[in-house]
Amino acid sequence: MIRESLDRSWEFVNGKPSSIPGFGATCTKKVNLPHDFMIGTDTFSEAPGGSLTGYYGGGVGTYTKWIDIPETLVGKRVLVEFDGSYMNTTVVLNGHTVAKQHSGYSPFHADLTPYIKPGTLNRLAVTVNNGAQPNGRWYTGGGLYRHVDLLVSPQVHIAPWGIYARTSHIVGGTAFVIVETKVENHTSESTNVWVEIKIEKESGGKEAGLGRVKVHIPARESGVGRVMIAVENANLWDIDAPNLYQITAQLTDKESVIDQDSILFGIRTISVDVKNGFMLNGRTIKLKGGCVHHDNGILGAASFYDSEYRRMKIHKDNGYNAIRSAHNPPSRDMLEACDRLGLLVINEAFDVWVMEKNIHDYSQYFETDWKKDMKTFILRDRNHPCVIMWSTGNEVPERGGLSDGYVWASKLADYARELDPTRPIISSLCSFFNGLEDEDQAKFFEGLRQMKVKPVGMQNLDSEFGRSVWPDYTEAFCAPLDVVGYNYLNYHFEDALTKFPNRVICSTESKPREMDIYWHDVERFSHVIGDFNWTSHDYLGEAGIGKQMYVNPEAVAEAAMKVHVSPYPWRTACDADFDLCGFERPQLAYRRIVWGSDETFIASHNPANYGKTEILGRWGWPDCENAWSWTRHEGKPVQVDVYSAAEEVELILNGKSLGRKPAGREHRYTARFELTFEPGILEAISYRGGRKISSDLLKSAGKPSGIRITPDKNVLPADGQALVHAIVEIVDGEGRLVPTAELKASANVEGSAVLAAFGTGRPQTTENYTSGEFTSYKGRLLAIIRAGYEPGASVFKVSIEGLSTSFVKIPVINRLDESFKK
Repeated sequence: MIRESLDRSWEFVNGKPSSIPGFGATCTKKVNLPHDFMIGTDTFSEAPGGSLTGYYGGGVGTYTKWIDIPETLVGKRVLVEFDGSYMNTTVVLNGHTVAKQHSGYSPFHADLTPYIKPGTLNRLAVTVNNGAQPNGRWYTGGGLYRHVDLLVSPQVHIAPWGIYARTSHIVGGTAFVIVETKVENHTSESTNVWVEIKIEKESGGKEAGLGRVKVHIPARESGVGRVMIAVENANLWDIDAPNLYQITAQLTDKESVIDQDSILFGIRTISVDVKNGFMLNGRTIKLKGGCVHHDNGILGAASFYDSEYRRMKIHKDNGYNAIRSAHNPPSRDMLEACDRLGLLVINEAFDVWVMEKNIHDYSQYFETDWKKDMKTFILRDRNHPCVIMWSTGNEVPERGGLSDGYVWASKLADYARELDPTRPIISSLCSFFNGLEDEDQAKFFEGLRQMKVKPVGMQNLDSEFGRSVWPDYTEAFCAPLDVVGYNYLNYHFEDALTKFPNRVICSTESKPREMDIYWHDVERFSHVIGDFNWTSHDYLGEAGIGKQMYVNPEAVAEAAMKVHVSPYPWRTACDADFDLCGFERPQLAYRRIVWGSDETFIASHNPANYGKTEILGRWGWPDCENAWSWTRHEGKPVQVDVYSAAEEVELILNGKSLGRKPAGREHRYTARFELTFEPGILEAISYRGGRKISSDLLKSAGKPSGIRITPDKNVLPADGQALVHAIVEIVDGEGRLVPTAELKASANVEGSAVLAAFGTGRPQTTENYTSGEFTSYKGRLLAIIRAGYEPGASVFKVSIEGLSTSFVKIPVINRLDESFKK
C-alpha cells in the first residue's frame, strides 16, 4: 500500500459552489491541511451555540483538489483516508458522490476506485456541513481539520488498518507477539499469498523477530494471516521508557512482493482488578489523568503532530501519566505523541447515544452509524500501546435505563471487545441531574429544592433521592463494563466496596478545588484506579464554567445566580491547569504538590479583590498569580497562599519574616497569610521537621521595556506541517516578565513560513487568533509559525507601540529529520 499525503494545496470556498458556472460561492483561497475554517471567523453574541461554542458560529465549506491519476494506476485500488472532518462530510470525485460521513471525529475511507480516470486530472471535492447549530457542547471547529491521505494498492492487498498486533505473554525476557494481517481480494478468483512479518526496534532498526504464514483468500472476500512471534530480550513500552517497535507486513507470491504496510507497536501488558487496580507490565500504577478536548488552543481544531506533541509533553513534564480524550476519538497525531512520550490514554467513542444533548448533535445518526464509527477508530488505534481502555460513552442520559440504555451499554461493550479483546471497556457516569423517568426526575429536583444545607456532590447537582437510587438504577448499565467511570461521584467510592465488591472504578472527572480530596480517595482505595481532572488543558467553548467573581457582600445573591451564566465575549472554559496557550496556571502547581512534589509555590491574590466575597464557577480556581507585581496597590492589604506539602511555611517580605503557618495535607496543602503589599522580594520557605526542603522567590517587575521571543525550535523542515511555538513576553529593563502588561501586539512572518495563530489564554475576548493582532494577557502571548513546502529564510516579528520591535529568524530547510518531531 502506497500512502501519499494530500494535505497540500486545496481550493477552499465558504459554502457549496453551484454546479452552474457563475452562480453561488466563487471566492476561493488556497489552503493546506489540516484546516479549521471556523477559527478564522469572528465570534458574535447571537451565535446559535452561545457560550457552549465560545460564541463561534457554524458554517459550510467546500475543499477541492485536482489529483493526477497516472495510467500506471489502471487496475489499482485508490482510496482517500480522512483522519477526521467536522462534520456531515460529503466526498465527490468527478461529479460522483462516493462517501458520506456524519461523525466529525471518527476516521473514514472513501473508495475512489470505480470513478477514477487514469491519465488525467481528477476533481476531488469535499463539502463539510457544520451549519446546523448547536451540534456540540463545546467548540467543534469546522472543515478538514485532520490529515487526508491517498492510498493506492493492488487488487490483492493488506486492508487499511489491517495489521493488528498484541502482546500475548512474556516469559523471562521473551515477549510473544501475535500479529494478524487482514488481506483483501478484490479479484474474481481465489488466491493464496504469503504474509511475511518483520519486527524491528524503531530506534536503530535492529531486527527483533520474524514470522511467516500462508493465507487463502476467496474471490471478493478477505482472509486473516495470524502468527505468533517471539521477541527475545524485549524492550517493554512503559510510561518511563516508551520503547517502540516497527512491524512490517509483506504480501508475497513465489517471486515478488505484492503489497506491504507497517505500523508502530509497543510491547506491554495491562490488567485491572479490585485488589491490584490498574497494572502496567505487572506493576500497579495510579492514573494521574487529565481530560482534554480535541482543539489545539489558538489553532482551533486543526491537528498537527507538533501541536499535539507539545500539548501532551507539558502534561508529562508536570506529572501527568494519563489522558482521557473527551469525548470523542482523538487524532492519530495525538496518539503517536502519547506513544512516544509514555502517556496512557482512555480512548473515548461518543458523547451522545440515542438521546440528544443538543438538537443537532450526533444522536441523529447514532442508531445507524455507531457500529461503523466505532469500528474505524478502534481499527485505526488498537496498535497504539498508549491506549489502555476503550470508552463507549460519557454521561449519556441512557445510564439509568431510558431508551434501552441497558441494551445499548451491552451492545457497545460487546462490539468493542469483538474488535479488540485486549483492553478494558469503560463508560463514564454522573449523577441523575438527567436520565430518569419523569416521576423520578421530579423527585430528584424536588429534593434539591428542599435542601437547606449544601450536600456532598451539590456541585454535580445531586440530591438525597438521586444518591439513593443511583447504585440500583445504574447497575445494569455498568454490568457489561470492565471499569466504571465515576464523574464527580467520589461519595459513592466506599459504598461500592460492599454493594459492588467486584467493581473497578476510575474517577473520570473531578473538579480542581477538590483535587486533593479525590486523590486521597484514589490512594486509599485499591478498587479506584485513578483520577482525571476536568480539564487539564483549557479549551474553546463551554465558556466560563471555571470563572471567578469577586463582589461586595450586598451583591452576593445576584452574583451567585450569574456565576453559571457566561455572556459574550466569554470564549474559553477557564477551568484548567494549563491555559489555552499551554501556560501554567496556579492550580497546576497545587496538583503537583498533591501528587507528591516537595516544591513551594506562592499564589498571590489580586489586592483589588481583598475584602470581597469570592464566588467561583463549579470548575473555578481563585484569582491568584505566582507574581508580586500588583501595580498601583502599594500599601493595600493582600492575601497570599503558599502551596506546600511541608509541615509549615515561612513567608518573608523584603528580608522581614512574617512568621510561619502550618501547611501539608491536614491543611489542604495551603498556608494562608494576610499582609500589606509592598514591591520588592517575596519569599516562601517550606520546612519539614524543622529543616528547609524548598522555597519560592518572587521579585516585583518594573515597567515594560522590551519584547522577548522564545521559540521552541530554531529551524523548520519544509514539509508544510511543522510548527514553531514562540512565547512572546513583555519584560522590564532587567528581563523580568511584567505580568500586568496588557498591550496591543502585532505579529507577522515573512519568507517561507506563515503565521498560523497569534493570541493568548484570555478567557474573554473579541479578538481573532488569525488576524496577527492581539492584546497581551498576563504579559504574554503565543505565536504559532507553520512551515511552508518550499525551503528558504523566514523571519517572525512582533511589534508593540512604545517598545522596540523584536524578531527571530526561523529558516525552513529542505531536510526531513526525525529530531524535528521529537
